[in-house]
Amino acid sequence: MHHIKKIILIVSAFNLLHAKQDNTKLDFQYKLKKFDALRMYFDIGIGNLVLTPSNNRYILTSDIHYNPNLKKPTINLSDKNNIAKLDVKINPHKNFNKENSKTLFNNLMEDGSDNYKLNFQMPTKISTDVNFNFGIGKVNLDFTNLRISQLKMDCGLSDVTMINNKSNIVNCEIVQIETGVADFNSSGLGNFNASKYVFDIGMGSADIDLSGSINKDCDLKINVSVGSLELTLPKNKNIELKINKNMFSSVNIDGLVSKGEGKYTSKESQKRWSTIKTEISVGLGSLDIIVN
Repeated sequence: MHHIKKIILIVSAFNLLHAKQDNTKLDFQYKLKKFDALRMYFDIGIGNLVLTPSNNRYILTSDIHYNPNLKKPTINLSDKNNIAKLDVKINPHKNFNKENSKTLFNNLMEDGSDNYKLNFQMPTKISTDVNFNFGIGKVNLDFTNLRISQLKMDCGLSDVTMINNKSNIVNCEIVQIETGVADFNSSGLGNFNASKYVFDIGMGSADIDLSGSINKDCDLKINVSVGSLELTLPKNKNIELKINKNMFSSVNIDGLVSKGEGKYTSKESQKRWSTIKTEISVGLGSLDIIVN
């Protein structure tokens, strides 16, 4: 009888452990071929996100690992007017009382943004709007081969790396990014081929690389408050630059011709080239521009 009880306890413990492991992972897959477009909204208070192109043209897949002591992520897919809308929300707080609030604090202090790990594989054949709102974490975004019609992002306190290695084949209205107080690194942002680029550099550092196939005229507006910006502009484009700065600003420009009063242009101009009209305001921050 003693052995039977022991076996029951072992089996029960195994089942409990297995259930706990299952409850800490969310997997989902959405087939989106019937929709005309996709709208994605990420509201992530804390967590590490990896977003990459999928091998499936119309299927979005994801897996999310999270600490069971914290609040479960909320994921919802809806549709309206044949447009799919995906909402992803992460708020680590449960209804903690005084006794177990220490558990929340300890988990956040020990594992930080590792308490939530998100992996998304994006469909490559559907027009997509993406809206990001990040708190604390690490974010790696690869938009290569994706059809981005709009991108808006608030980086918050997160370190963000973003790349795009292939020209966007749908019309992109705007790429708008607030870099917050952490580091923002990018490459190939010109491949979004957006009509407008807007960047707000907070207290952190930003490396904005607009290289890529900008094949239409666009507007670029950047505000640097107290952070630092390294800006790479593409060659073989007609660049018209206006810089607004004060005596506390640090500005270095390589590859453009000064026209006086904070105005700069490309060394060479061609009618067949697209034009990048750029306006940059610098407060207490620093700005380094190179044409490459």
